Amino acid sequence: MLFRLASAILRGATALFQRRMISGAELRTALSIARWVEWAGARVVLGRASQPAFIKTRDKDNGDID
Repeated sequence: MLFRLASAILRGATALFQRRMISGAELRTALSIARWVEWAGARVVLGRASQPAFIKTRDKDNGDID
């Protein structure tokens, strides 16, 4: 559903810009909003981004010996 919304935003903004009803700045704003909606849709579909692995560099039990 979010991808359809992003597509509708893009189509609508492009049509309005071609008819000179919105300015270039407003078109860029609409494109930014559509990009954010697409990003949100991808997060919903793909889930949360993976966390980077934690690399243990020092063991407290060994004191200063690595």
